[in-house]
Amino acid sequence: MSKYEKPIAVLGAGNAGSCMAADLTLQGYSVNLYQPARFRDSFKTILDTRKIELTGIKGKKTARVNMATVDMGKALEGVELINLTIPAFAHEPFFKELIPHLSNMHTVILWAGNFGSLRLKKLLKESGKNCNPVIAEVNTMPYGTRLKGPGKVHLPVLAPFFYVAAMPASMTETAYKIVRQLYPVAKKGKDVLSVALNNPNPVIHPAGVLLNTGRVEYSKGRFGLYREGITPSVGKVIKDIYMEVAGLAKALGTGVLKYREKDFETTSSIMGVSFRGPEGMDNQKVLADNFPGPHSLYDRYVTEDIPCGLVPMSMMGKKFGAPTPLIDAIINIGSSVCGQDFWKTGRTLETLGIDGMSKAQLASYIKTGKK
Repeated sequence: MSKYEKPIAVLGAGNAGSCMAADLTLQGYSVNLYQPARFRDSFKTILDTRKIELTGIKGKKTARVNMATVDMGKALEGVELINLTIPAFAHEPFFKELIPHLSNMHTVILWAGNFGSLRLKKLLKESGKNCNPVIAEVNTMPYGTRLKGPGKVHLPVLAPFFYVAAMPASMTETAYKIVRQLYPVAKKGKDVLSVALNNPNPVIHPAGVLLNTGRVEYSKGRFGLYREGITPSVGKVIKDIYMEVAGLAKALGTGVLKYREKDFETTSSIMGVSFRGPEGMDNQKVLADNFPGPHSLYDRYVTEDIPCGLVPMSMMGKKFGAPTPLIDAIINIGSSVCGQDFWKTGRTLETLGIDGMSKAQLASYIKTGKK
């Protein structure tokens, strides 16, 4: 397999972005890491030194990225491959800042997408900018990772595989060939709907957290979802949510990964299938030890996975005949607990540019990009 030779941009220097920038740099890639100026203080160590210490499953190493900057224009100079490694609830400002810089030569990958490729496609068209970059999304990051301090990131688990697809699907082969040069475990997804529906986070996180609301608040920072939160009864709810997602996928003419019954019965549920620790170690313990929390009900496990994951799933289900009563209940409970209406703040069919489409029209749009 050939190696990608051009500079790479990583936009977002949180858990995922810092890990990606360090890992790709250590593999010999030239990486430009961007973080918005409003996060300059937390980014200062990397900004000043260009160094990121990476520990975990790949050992302890220090990477020196090609560039660390708060100027997106500089980060994109000479770059064709753009990786957005930010929570989906933060996509909007990044998209609007990114669009003026885009051209036909660019490939944009959303890690993970949560239907974000549809949103970016719509915003690009509305901007009036006459270009057609490759826009793709994946179902999950290749890393399970956490920042441990300024310029320090820990990587305890890796995804054994992940899916990538482009919007439209006619460009998936182009995106896949590029991503696979960086990550040989990448697989081609059928389309961006299938990829988004295969993200395990919205299936596991909202139910896992909200069914432990009292414990999260009472423990004052001592709660651990993958240690204590996914009990047998919570696991049943997670499985039922997965079944609703699978029903939606079928209604849309696509599919999701199939899991074994016992995959839902562990303390990490299907997250233990999606990410693996070092061979020979107890994977459930690795996840529990390295991913404590969440320590607040306003964590992205709720504030990202409900509005950007479950809300568009529910709306598609209502439109295309796939009932999602449990997903709807989780959205309603989350809205009440967090004091905001996720039905209104979340991704809707209108914001994704697919409202008013029949099932056939949606399938055609996802495949060709043409309405």
